[in-house]
Amino acid sequence: MNQPKSELLRIVRIITSGGKLTVNDISTIMTFTKPDSELMSVRLLKITAVPLSLFFGFLFAVFPDEFVRMTGDLPAWTNLSPRFLTGVDYLWNILGEPVKKSNIIYHLPNVILYSFGFVGAKKLFDAIDRHTWLDRVRAVQQQVRAGINSGTLNLRLRNGHSVLFTGKGDFIGMQYVTNLAPDEAVTLSESKPGYTDIWNSFDSQATYKDLYRVLGRVSDENTGEYVFFPVRDDQIFLPSPDAYDLSPYKLDILCQNIRQIENAMKLTHKRIIIVGDREHRSLVRSEDRHKVIRKSEEVITLDSIAAKYRDVTIIDPTDIVLKYLLSKAGGRRIVFRATADGIRHYKARFYRRLIKSGYSPRSGRTGILTVGYDITEDQTEQQALRRTADDYFPVVLSMPVRDALVRNAWKTDEFLYVPDMVLETLRNIALQQ
Repeated sequence: MNQPKSELLRIVRIITSGGKLTVNDISTIMTFTKPDSELMSVRLLKITAVPLSLFFGFLFAVFPDEFVRMTGDLPAWTNLSPRFLTGVDYLWNILGEPVKKSNIIYHLPNVILYSFGFVGAKKLFDAIDRHTWLDRVRAVQQQVRAGINSGTLNLRLRNGHSVLFTGKGDFIGMQYVTNLAPDEAVTLSESKPGYTDIWNSFDSQATYKDLYRVLGRVSDENTGEYVFFPVRDDQIFLPSPDAYDLSPYKLDILCQNIRQIENAMKLTHKRIIIVGDREHRSLVRSEDRHKVIRKSEEVITLDSIAAKYRDVTIIDPTDIVLKYLLSKAGGRRIVFRATADGIRHYKARFYRRLIKSGYSPRSGRTGILTVGYDITEDQTEQQALRRTADDYFPVVLSMPVRDALVRNAWKTDEFLYVPDMVLETLRNIALQQ
């Protein structure tokens, strides 16, 4: 793709000065191609110049009398004036041998032969200019490509863009990014995501200086929000106590560092959104050899983080799902269906969170709502496809199971696909900035 030279050189200047690239800048420089080309007339001249020159010289040598008669019959304007002939012969003398004849027909071999040299000289100067700026553009192409691969590009994104901390990868984070325009979100992860080039490398265990450096590359006054995904994406509903990629205490440190970095950069504090489970906790306490020191215990949860730092919003997938289930039940009794292992693993947690969300079946309300959720989703899928339970309503986390239900004639309002609900909530909150 051939972009204007001025636009390419503008991007070169941005890179060499350490400036920030827009998504359009990246696309422009990375899609640029300019193959070396040569005009057909130049190629033809290169091929025929020497043979034609030799051919005319041969004719002049073999048929001198015929050419004398022919030139005598040509119009007078074909003869060079003595002064002009002196000048032309001066040039031929520099390049080779003077012709010393006034009719232009005798000068044709030299014109043909040396025109290739003149064109070649022009091409040389053109090539010098072209290769000078082309080399700069191609060097910057390599630099941008290396920056994409290593996750170190300086980025200037759209006003209100999201900065996503996805760690080793997160399905909801991926869906959120792919649903947006490329310049509306940047992903911070430990390795390059397969779904976007707009990212920066960041390990949640990195230092304050590492975070400062990364935010300097992707964040500015126009940033909309920072989004964390600490809960494991295969357990976003009713997760086990340690089903997180980022512990609450580490998340607390990152939130603190972000606020300090914003102050150091003189940026307005941005919203921090945490997609995680309110019941995940980190416990810190003091003990001697025999007992816990009284009043030394500190519990760090998402709620304590939200209370500690201004403008922190929690999106708890379990809360979202249970609120929906209570609305769907409409006062009916809710029963939980799973394998024996699933019952042992989830039942107590399910009803404790359900009651905490306001579950209280109304007397006189007939019917039940059977909620299906299990340790492995193939068990939930099997129950869903059999349709043996009364008003069976499966809770689904993975796309393959969702697709299997749809293929088997389940309507989208007959089961709950959790990632879509979380994404909708996240989008709505992000739009409120």
